[in-house]
Amino acid sequence: MAAPAWKTAEDVAEGYISLNPVTLKKFQPSELDQLQRELERVARDARATIVPENDPDKAQAKNRRLLRLSQATTVLNSYRSRMGR
Repeated sequence: MAAPAWKTAEDVAEGYISLNPVTLKKFQPSELDQLQRELERVARDARATIVPENDPDKAQAKNRRLLRLSQATTVLNSYRSRMGR
């Protein structure tokens, strides 16, 4: 992995990179495990963020971040199931 798993997960959350089967081919199985754990950790941290109810921009940014993480997790799980784990 070129970057640490935590950095990759943060970049996915911010929208700088997106996970797809082509990018996931570069990862070793152990690196995919690390990335899975970090995506879950970043999503958990994002869900724990409290947004003021009168700030729709921050709420929208939080929801976009969670959506990116959810999509990345789905792509990663799909890739792992097709590759036999």
